[in-house]
Amino acid sequence: MECPRWRLTEPHYINVPVLPDGTKVEWEHKETAKETGRTKRTLHSVPILLDPKDPADCNYPGEVIVALEVEGASHQRNDIIFVGTPTPGMEPLNEAAEAITAEHRQRWEHPIESLAPNGNMSEAESAFMERMMAAFGKIVNATAAPNATVPKAEYDELKERLAKLEAMLAGQGSPAPAPAARRA
Repeated sequence: MECPRWRLTEPHYINVPVLPDGTKVEWEHKETAKETGRTKRTLHSVPILLDPKDPADCNYPGEVIVALEVEGASHQRNDIIFVGTPTPGMEPLNEAAEAITAEHRQRWEHPIESLAPNGNMSEAESAFMERMMAAFGKIVNATAAPNATVPKAEYDELKERLAKLEAMLAGQGSPAPAPAARRA
């Protein structure tokens, strides 16, 4: 059984614990205590940048091949073993890699980029738009249209209420006196 293998099609930061030559991919942090003068050394695993266009990164002529280590499976001698999940910039090279890529492909599809060009909608999109427009129509029909005529009884009632309101306001206090006419 062979390990799942991919070819990098673009630069990647990948978690690679150990390179094929045995080099550990780590960052070393040193800190010296002022009181004692002792140095504390800490190692951190970090991702490595692999660029298929950089000949120094290529583990095969003109390409970078990475593999996911699977228990009981063998990998090629020069493959770079990585930890994690594949990305859209990795081209599967065998059936095991294709199966893993298929599992993750749905997460990679951007909702905007998946829309059809020129406004042509798929059946699912058309159905969604129809449901949305029907719901919008219910909301609009539930409220009166702005140019609809008001029934005569409602108009008369509103006119009567307005007259009562004006009378009430007039009874509370007279409006500001009009300016006196000027004598010439």
